[in-house]
Amino acid sequence: MDNFEKKDDYFYENTKVLKNKLNILDKDLLKESEKKLTALRISELSTSPIVGDFDFEHLKKINYYIFQDIYEWAGQVRKSELAKLDLFCLYNNIDDFANSIFTGLQADKYFIEYDYDMKIAKLVELFGNINALHPFREGNGRTQREFIEELAKVDGINLDLTKIGQNTMIQASHRSMNGDNSQLEELFSELSSPMSLQMQLYYISTLCNPKLAKKLLNCVMSNNKKR
Repeated sequence: MDNFEKKDDYFYENTKVLKNKLNILDKDLLKESEKKLTALRISELSTSPIVGDFDFEHLKKINYYIFQDIYEWAGQVRKSELAKLDLFCLYNNIDDFANSIFTGLQADKYFIEYDYDMKIAKLVELFGNINALHPFREGNGRTQREFIEELAKVDGINLDLTKIGQNTMIQASHRSMNGDNSQLEELFSELSSPMSLQMQLYYISTLCNPKLAKKLLNCVMSNNKKR
């Protein structure tokens, strides 16, 4: 990873420790503190989720919320290159790639009209694209998991990606970066289940901004009448 961060000023001088609000200079201590603080914030999101339009701004707000206690640049697009087995989107191209991803999601009606299996495939594809985007300096995995799990609820699917181990996720994401989503699809299928129409309507109403919620609610009810 270090080879790609030639313009990176995120670290304390002469260290591999990310600058943080806690002024922790020990890498292991920072990792442990980050884990505890972000776990608390993610727990809060389970009862008080961020309402949005499932666009890039929505993703940024989730990253900010989870990491607000630790990093000044939480929720901001990174300004350096980043890699983990694979080189992620070049930082100068992040906005353009993000626009392509989220414009496509909107055009696809947030997968609301697809059947269950196609929704899973589409969620996997979106997950892979957001992973390739990797727009933040830290916390991309936790942010995209939260985002995808919330979108899954809007699509009437219970999905718990926290059950995937770190090494398994890294391997599956690496394969996805190289055009193979099969492992991710298998994992998503194993960790998902359909929810009732009543619960889906509830999540659409509580996770989406009013204008989007109205549009998706109408779409779901119309599709339900056709069945």
